[in-house]
Amino acid sequence: MVHFLSSVPSNESSKGASVPKSIDKACPRAPWQPVSSDIKGAAVVVSEDQVRGIFNRFDANKDGRLSKQELKDAFASLGSRMPGVRAWLALQHADANGDGYISEAEFDKLVKYTLKRGYIFK
Repeated sequence: MVHFLSSVPSNESSKGASVPKSIDKACPRAPWQPVSSDIKGAAVVVSEDQVRGIFNRFDANKDGRLSKQELKDAFASLGSRMPGVRAWLALQHADANGDGYISEAEFDKLVKYTLKRGYIFK
């Protein structure tokens, strides 16, 4: 196996990187496209009422409290990149009594925490 840099003469390597002869310089290359170019329409910031509705919808057992798994599912629906971590952080922030659940009394703090994260609907 021949290493790429071993095929470059030493006097050319001091000038900068050179293109190997096997690369066709005339080959057309696709222009760079931003990742968000496929988004249709404008993004809308999630409102307080929408956040409340999402959390209420993910109270799977309808006990009036949100568990870590229910929070994880809710944050996943909001588009969180790491919903498990976000659920844990939300519990750390909003679970005042430390029981591992977000109760109705702690719900407002959870909603405010979530709104500060700036989730958007696309």
